Amino acid sequence: MGDLNPGRYKALELIADYVREPSRELRLNAIVCDVSDEDLRWTTDRIHHYLLRLLEEAEYDPAEEDELVISIPEVGFEPTLEDSV
Repeated sequence: MGDLNPGRYKALELIADYVREPSRELRLNAIVCDVSDEDLRWTTDRIHHYLLRLLEEAEYDPAEEDELVISIPEVGFEPTLEDSV
């Protein structure tokens, strides 16, 4: 993800906030698609976690708006949906 720029960083922050709690619309769609609330919560928690990790690993300081390119090391970041417990 070496092509992450300040605008995309802000978009990741926005999406991370958005998926933290499933919206009413997403919960209704889950009911229609026969997805349990537990499974929906588990999935959104994982996605939120991975987005936060991306933000943490980004070599970017939001206070420095001069930077044009943000690099995120890809080593060690392999998102999986397996339960690590």
